[in-house]
Amino acid sequence: MTRMTRTALAVLLGLGSCLAAHDARAACTGLGIFSCSATVSVLAPLAFGNYNPGNATPTSNTTTVRVVGTVTGLGVLVTLSYSIGLNAGTGGSIANRQLNGPSTTPLAYNLYTSNAYATVWGNGTVTDSYSALASLGGNSTTRNYTVYGRIPAGQYVAPGSYGNTITVTVIY
Repeated sequence: MTRMTRTALAVLLGLGSCLAAHDARAACTGLGIFSCSATVSVLAPLAFGNYNPGNATPTSNTTTVRVVGTVTGLGVLVTLSYSIGLNAGTGGSIANRQLNGPSTTPLAYNLYTSNAYATVWGNGTVTDSYSALASLGGNSTTRNYTVYGRIPAGQYVAPGSYGNTITVTVIY
């Protein structure tokens, strides 16, 4: 009996090139006359590369989501609070994301908040805040968040390119 190994190229499209990011007024508290805002971007698409279902270990890779929080005006003890959400994308659900490809059988994968791969990153899963002691005219900070992607081993799907588009949102 001859055993064939198939290789599928799995690429998470859209975390970079087709990013649908939302910028909005941030949840902002403090003293004075000021306003807060935040912008979100993804530094590079998450690409898994070649996936070999015969490998005993899952295929993993990372990308970085960047949030720039800005406080403008005259404020003291200002705190900008936000959460970062990743939707299900064009395939599956947040709990069971799917990369779609050349066949009707998708390639299962998911996105996580850490390299322990225990917490799936969904809508508003990651929360953070930025505090400024004082703001005179404008004060901003940049925070980077690693997104951990993983494809479980042993999925025998048709060879070809697989992809999904994820929307990254900063929620206020």
